[in-house]
Amino acid sequence: MKYNFKFLQTGGVPLTNDLMALVEEAYEIFEVLGDLAGNKTILKGCETVGSFVNPGIVAIDGQLYYFEGGTLYSTVYINVKPIEKTFESQEDKVLIEERVVKFGSGSIDYNWADFVKLETLKEIQIKVNNTATQPDVNALAQRVAMLELKTGPIMNGGIVWVWKKPLSEIPVGWKECTDFRGKTVFGRDPNDTTFQELGNIVGSKTKTISKDNIPDYGLELWAATNSGSTGVGNDLSIIKPNGKGGDGYYDHYYQINSGGKGVAMDILNPGRIVNFIEPNFQ
Repeated sequence: MKYNFKFLQTGGVPLTNDLMALVEEAYEIFEVLGDLAGNKTILKGCETVGSFVNPGIVAIDGQLYYFEGGTLYSTVYINVKPIEKTFESQEDKVLIEERVVKFGSGSIDYNWADFVKLETLKEIQIKVNNTATQPDVNALAQRVAMLELKTGPIMNGGIVWVWKKPLSEIPVGWKECTDFRGKTVFGRDPNDTTFQELGNIVGSKTKTISKDNIPDYGLELWAATNSGSTGVGNDLSIIKPNGKGGDGYYDHYYQINSGGKGVAMDILNPGRIVNFIEPNFQ
């Protein structure tokens, strides 16, 4: 303290204006607590019990005030009450201004919900002792940076994952990737026109065989009859009757009919049906 007053002495203490000015100066030192606490803070008391708030000490705009408490209300104000005293000149003058924070409304209101109860220094110290050290924070920062590198494809939404559970069980932050319904994936090959364009849909699950899909071959059948008839069955048809030869027999060429119906065949490989999911937290 800058001043240490010794009022408790015999002989009569001279309460002069100069002395009282020093008292006020010394008292103003305590106002620094209001700045340290911050605006609209609770330093002591003000516990809420049901709809009633206990008295306490609050700080508003760097000043400390007594809060009288009362029935909870949305706003508080600073009630200023002048207290007059009779001076030696027999004049009544304001000697004291009593400033008390109350529930209600005044010229300037403050929302009670904005007031914050400060922790004690001991509580703060315990938390500080239990917090991470700077080396711990640095190590954690390095781990986070590495995780950001490793999860970059996830964060920018460029990946799709297999999800073998129902859509209703997809975790928060993810969604179904509908682009992959009924499809598998192929690696892009810039040197192959089929797999060249990223995002193209290729292939089908069935294939119909045409003449272009079978090897170039022929099955021929030669036969000779003495009657000139073809002698074909259900799967034989005449290609070319050559007419009667010098030996008295009729020569013919035949081919075997395939008997096919042109039904598309299933070329789907064995697999398991799953969902594909993608990030949904950008």
